Amino acid sequence: MRPVAILALAAACSTPGQPRRPARAPAPPPATAPGYHAQVRWTGHGVPHIVAADVGGLGFGQGYTQARAHLCELADDVVRVAGERARYLGRGPGDRYLRSDLVHRHLGYRDRAAALLPTASADTQAMLAGFAAGYNLALARTPVAQQPAACRGAPWLRPITAVDVAAIGLALQGLASTRFLTDAIADAAPGATGAPLPPADGGASNAWAIGAERTASGGGILIGNPHFPWHGDLLFHEAHLTIPGQLDVYGAALVGAPMLQIAAAPRHAWSHTFSASTHMVVYRLALTAQSALRYRHGDDTLAISPVRYTIAVAGEAPVTRTLYRTAVGPMITTAAARWDGPGGHAFTVRDVAAGGLAAIDQYLAMARAQSRAQFEAALAMHHTPFVNTIYADAAGDALYVDGSRVPALSPQALAGWKLLRKLAPPLEEAWRQGLVVVDGSDPTNDLITDDDRAPGAIPIDQAPRVLRRDFVANANDSFRFTNLAAPETTAPASPLWGDDADRPSLRTLANLAALAPGAGPAGADDRFTLDEAGAAMLSNVSFPAARLRDELAAACVPPPGRPDPIGPACAALTGWDGRFAVDSRGALLWRELVDVLSGGGAIPWQRRFDRQAPRLTPDGLALDRAQVRAAIDRAAAQLTAAGLALDAPLGAGQQTAGATGPRAVPGGREADGVANVVTWNAFDATALTAPAVTARYPVNFGTSFVLAAELTPTGRTVKALLTYGNSSDPASPWYRDQLDAFARGELRPVPLTDAAIAADPAYRLEELDTP
Repeated sequence: MRPVAILALAAACSTPGQPRRPARAPAPPPATAPGYHAQVRWTGHGVPHIVAADVGGLGFGQGYTQARAHLCELADDVVRVAGERARYLGRGPGDRYLRSDLVHRHLGYRDRAAALLPTASADTQAMLAGFAAGYNLALARTPVAQQPAACRGAPWLRPITAVDVAAIGLALQGLASTRFLTDAIADAAPGATGAPLPPADGGASNAWAIGAERTASGGGILIGNPHFPWHGDLLFHEAHLTIPGQLDVYGAALVGAPMLQIAAAPRHAWSHTFSASTHMVVYRLALTAQSALRYRHGDDTLAISPVRYTIAVAGEAPVTRTLYRTAVGPMITTAAARWDGPGGHAFTVRDVAAGGLAAIDQYLAMARAQSRAQFEAALAMHHTPFVNTIYADAAGDALYVDGSRVPALSPQALAGWKLLRKLAPPLEEAWRQGLVVVDGSDPTNDLITDDDRAPGAIPIDQAPRVLRRDFVANANDSFRFTNLAAPETTAPASPLWGDDADRPSLRTLANLAALAPGAGPAGADDRFTLDEAGAAMLSNVSFPAARLRDELAAACVPPPGRPDPIGPACAALTGWDGRFAVDSRGALLWRELVDVLSGGGAIPWQRRFDRQAPRLTPDGLALDRAQVRAAIDRAAAQLTAAGLALDAPLGAGQQTAGATGPRAVPGGREADGVANVVTWNAFDATALTAPAVTARYPVNFGTSFVLAAELTPTGRTVKALLTYGNSSDPASPWYRDQLDAFARGELRPVPLTDAAIAADPAYRLEELDTP
């Protein structure tokens, strides 16, 4: 009998859902080193179904399976967060690794993790230690010759500890805030001239919760669609975690993060989207006349503290540099926020997204919740540092909460900031970039702490919250666009939850159009099934194309009695199906046309969005017929110059790296106005070499883990898709193995019962024990 068959038979004879101990009696582990056991039931596409008797065992199984799938990414992230890249990789291009090490040491993620870990809950300590032990087991079981090529034999492949895992979690909290300030922190010094801040163009997401009034079953449907990098340190890894009788949750976690951040439990499911709210405050400090390292704060003078770091650098002597901080946070220097000499000004930043180690307890509580009230109580445990939460349950409730951490400035401070924005254009420009800049020498602007679970942040009971029975949705705009029929009874007092200048985005409009009553995606009965909801999210319908199609057709009517120079382009555009599917002909030309029409900015709508007429606006172009025809001509020339036919299918020009070469992928950019977003984005922080992509529109970012879950009183049905696959190793059969399904817009059923797991054609059982 083949080994796989033996394992399957053994599993069939064991108690369903219970970890089966091997027949051998393992030696008792040392008292100082807990032993861990987990059972991994592998199914198709490399999805591990991890069963353990306790939280530590779950962490053990999750650390092992993540390392088997993403060994290099995990190891690189440990080194990055610890501030040790230059030790192994040298200074890096433009001192990239040296600067990264300095900033990560300065932000102190690893030191903070070591200090916080002994005070964390027993569950958190057990899961972190178990996760590290699982990673170490995977590393020990992988001979150098079998390690992924990206890190094979690398000296930075080393065993890790619970502190390493905790440090990654702390660093993730600044993903939408401090992460964008790396260069500004590294440049900070008296008299230094900094560089412009990079645009805060990071992650994005869509999420829908459809309630009982709009589902065929009368239960809830959750569709999660985070837009994240397809390479590097922000990959998702699928898993199913079970403690029999206590916990049963399936979903995905960011690599290096224990538990699951987007998931479905038996009676509820949730997803996250990046919040439109602000998470940091930049303080402008008035320096004393005597020193550039002291500043006024009310009647006091406070110190700016220099901190010296010595960074080991491969191939050369260690480098010693000084960075600076205040009691508020790190100092920053940019082209617009310079550090003057004595009597001038300098800038420091307070990031309220930075918290402690309660995230694991929070996600455990979210997974274990037996009611919406319990789920919301779980959200309040730690807030969600930078994301909204969208939730659906078997009772048919659909809930949106912006539980992100938002700075708690007093009403007086906010009033002063609003006034200064009108008087000082640089402050208004900073706000357009998502930065709140206030006078740090005025104690009025100090943050208020009313909630010790999130110091300096507005308590979550004051957060925007929308509860509906039809639907809630978010595509990274503010709570005001969760459901256009929802009254703004939960509007918060602080504008830092996000204003709506130049909003909603085309992607938000595409999401709301798909969910609108009578729009079509829900079928003749206008009540969504799970398949209809999943198909709507991945439909690739272009919102602006639907609004402008008639106007475009009118502009394409040729002059009477004369040849039409833009006739071929018009034929391609008017024959386009209005979607960004891989075989959609005319989509590439439309994209070029939108770029010409918008001039790199927004589409010049004749009638901009009006909340009182959402079915009719935005609509029309604020351009005459001659201007539209000239734009079509220019767009056609651009596409032709790129070597693409005017009617080339989207997949001829939009591709990503596949397992065996370039692969066509569906979806669009933000400007294309589709829910299914794919694009090129350098958001990840990995030192690993990305796979090469040569195309007019290369893709390395966008729709990643798609979760579709239906919850009813009789149980859950879950379908999913992980676009880039459940392994980042090109030698793995799971590497990019779901791109074909993504191209077709297909979600796959996820087996979650013991019987369905055992019946999966790819079923394989693996027992894990600490050595």
